[in-house]
Amino acid sequence: MKHRPPRRAGAVLAAALLLPGALPAQPVAPAPGPAVQAAPGAELPDRLLALETLGRAQPAPASQQLQALLDASPAFSDLRLALLTVQGLMWAEAAQGDAAERSAVQLDAWPESAGPARAARAAAAALLIRASLAAHGGHDLQRADQLLQQGLQALPAGVPDLERYRFVAAHGFIKDRAGQLEAAVRLNHEALALADRIGTPWRRAEARSALAYSYFGASQLERARTLSDEALAVATAAGDAVALGRAHNTAGIVLDGLGDREGDRRSFELAISHARRAGAKRDEARYLANSADFYLKKGDYRTALGHAQRALPLARELRDPDTELVSLANIGFAHIAMQQLAPGKRFVAQAIAIDEQRGAWGGAASTYLELGTYLEKAGDLRGAVAAYHRHRKLAAGVLRVDQQKAILAMQEQYDAEQRSRSLALLQREQDIKAEQLHRRDLQQRLWWLLAAALVASFGVLVALQRRVRQANRLLARSNQVLRQHGERDPLTGLANRRGFQAAMQQRAADGTLSGTLYLIDVDHFKRINDRHGHAAGDAALVEVAQRLRATLREDDLIVRWGGEEFLVVVQALSPERIDALARRMLGALQATPVQVERQTIAVTASIGFATFPIGPGALAVPWERAVNLVDTAMYLAKTRGRNRAYGVRLRQAANDASLEAITGALEAAADDGRVALTLLRGDGGEPSVEQAA
Repeated sequence: MKHRPPRRAGAVLAAALLLPGALPAQPVAPAPGPAVQAAPGAELPDRLLALETLGRAQPAPASQQLQALLDASPAFSDLRLALLTVQGLMWAEAAQGDAAERSAVQLDAWPESAGPARAARAAAAALLIRASLAAHGGHDLQRADQLLQQGLQALPAGVPDLERYRFVAAHGFIKDRAGQLEAAVRLNHEALALADRIGTPWRRAEARSALAYSYFGASQLERARTLSDEALAVATAAGDAVALGRAHNTAGIVLDGLGDREGDRRSFELAISHARRAGAKRDEARYLANSADFYLKKGDYRTALGHAQRALPLARELRDPDTELVSLANIGFAHIAMQQLAPGKRFVAQAIAIDEQRGAWGGAASTYLELGTYLEKAGDLRGAVAAYHRHRKLAAGVLRVDQQKAILAMQEQYDAEQRSRSLALLQREQDIKAEQLHRRDLQQRLWWLLAAALVASFGVLVALQRRVRQANRLLARSNQVLRQHGERDPLTGLANRRGFQAAMQQRAADGTLSGTLYLIDVDHFKRINDRHGHAAGDAALVEVAQRLRATLREDDLIVRWGGEEFLVVVQALSPERIDALARRMLGALQATPVQVERQTIAVTASIGFATFPIGPGALAVPWERAVNLVDTAMYLAKTRGRNRAYGVRLRQAANDASLEAITGALEAAADDGRVALTLLRGDGGEPSVEQAA
């Protein structure tokens, strides 16, 4: 498991909120040790920038020195506004929630009498601090995004580049963490342009590192490498150890994606060295945790264990839940890889508990998936299937929560637009009433003008009502288009999970599944990404989608279920045709290697399938439970060699409870005859029916 680059939504993102031109173009490097020395007569903004530079590595001592400046600063001045903002962001980055909130509360109390623009900037800065706190460790990215949007709306026009940079860079960070890569790339491009105008070298380097990681997430690895190289060059010229550490960390992640293992290792070693030189314990812990992932992939499990064990106490000392989680997971994976299954599972369980306690269900699902991979390699097939099952259940839950949030957000937007239209109509009506009162005071000879005005006003109301109806029609069309886009996978053009759920609601009001269900997982997909790059992996997924389309009928439902998994629903078929279709899909996927530029990629898949209603009694099954059953069969195919399919036929299952028990222990159910498993090999071997595992 690898941590994201240590980009900050807090103090790393910007310096103080000052008037245009108040800060110099170059940073003032702090003197050795925790205290920043300023030359006699030095301007206070220079000291502030020096403290910010120190705070990137050592936020606690820098914040304490900021407090001394705060105590001496004039009330409600630009200087005090800047000091409170920088200090609040430093506390947020150091996970000192109470201290950060105290800074935000003081900014909230800024009076209008100090100047409306200054009060608005203070209110925006308070929202920025709270957004940083919410985003810290991925606690609540949706709330962080909402707070930052409010801060941007409160921010007056014409603020200095340095001040705007803080908000834009923080927004890019949050969008990146939330997986909204298009928005992250756009915002980080804007932040990079602002950083170049500001001119502070370490800020220019870190803006490039941030944008490089966004491009990495978007699978544009060459652009990511170019920006990573630029970040290294700028940080090297500046001689800034913190920026160098962060640039090398990002470079290591990008090189890992490009398959350059030696470059990956060298980059993390340099990142750790620079973090130690700067005294940046938080960065050092993250880089150690990241380097453990490298050694896990290399197969050097003892070295991986050592790096993760060194990172763990640092993460706990600094109250950094992300790094603690990664360290615990990598310690667990290293133990499992060395056949120490019991302690390995305990450490991974502790890592998962951190995500579950803070409601980060997507992160917990990813850790379960990686746990399943390590357990499978270690030979613990039952444990691997259980981990895969838990991953599937959590992933489905995340989808439902995301869908609910999306619906609520859409409803809020619709309600806001309706309120705006209602307010506009109400204002118009009030204007008309005022006009009527005014006309009554006119002489009798003006009554005909009043009548004309009333007629005209009535015409305006009719026109407004027509516009409202038209706007509602356009909104309905827009919502329909949004729903359609939201139900399609942008990469393959297939239906996504939301599309599948919508189709299930149309097919069966009671939520049960009718038809034959296949779950298809591309074999060794992570290896494809590691060896050939994410762009090649995406091309392979597109080719898989095209081959499935060519194999299936037009009215069959094909879904990109997530990652490298695809789900197919067809009308209920006879047993012979069910098996034949599974064999055709296996053959179509492995028929010819996928060509991506000059690379040749062999593709096979593992499949689980069953027909519903199921069993001798035609038991009706909700679609979620049906997916779980074929999911278990698919993972059985993976653990027994891949490039094969397992079909499930129930011999006895009277109710949902017995079906759930079978799903949780499919091999045991085959042993005692409750199910029959049909094995189809992709190599063309004869089908066989297994009653014993």
